[in-house]
Amino acid sequence: MRHGESAHNPHVSLGKRLQKEGVELERAAQLLATGRGMLNPGLTEAGYEQAQAVRAAFRAKNARFDLVVTTPLARTIETTRIVAVGFADRILVTPELCETADENLGGPQRGYSLQRTLEAYPYLSTWDTSHIRERGTAPNWVQGAPISLEPTGQGFYNPRSVEERLSEVIAWLRDLREQRVLIIGHSGVLNRILGRQTRNCECIEHELPG
Repeated sequence: MRHGESAHNPHVSLGKRLQKEGVELERAAQLLATGRGMLNPGLTEAGYEQAQAVRAAFRAKNARFDLVVTTPLARTIETTRIVAVGFADRILVTPELCETADENLGGPQRGYSLQRTLEAYPYLSTWDTSHIRERGTAPNWVQGAPISLEPTGQGFYNPRSVEERLSEVIAWLRDLREQRVLIIGHSGVLNRILGRQTRNCECIEHELPG
């Protein structure tokens, strides 16, 4: 499942559409710069409504999950709290399901440090955040240098690209002991796993091969 609509999505979606149509190119460039300049954006009102609709559907179906896997970014955290709390035995947070922190995509691909994230979302203290590694020999959540679209340099990101880690991520998911797992993530990862485009808060049942 992809996260609900977040603050950068409307700007980026409209900017891309205008560019594709070859109209209002100056406006398109401004929309893209605005959207990609947002550090770790949270859900919009529409995003909250999308997530609440999924929660209602889960409740109607008496859904239950052994595990929910999500990422340390605001939009997935907020989606997960609405959608999954009460329907899952355990919630695990990992940067391995984050998108590639492409410099051209700016702030939305970057999040906060674990400490700042816990301060912003205190309920994460009951979730499993042990898979977030900011130090050690193989950190997966590091602070980025300032870039034009995120000039403060405060954002944290996974230093490995999706392409570099995707096969490992799929193998890890496949080998989990839990049988019914809900992933709440990002299109840049989910699209590759599923082989199709995903919409905000779209739920797709999928069995990993092997």
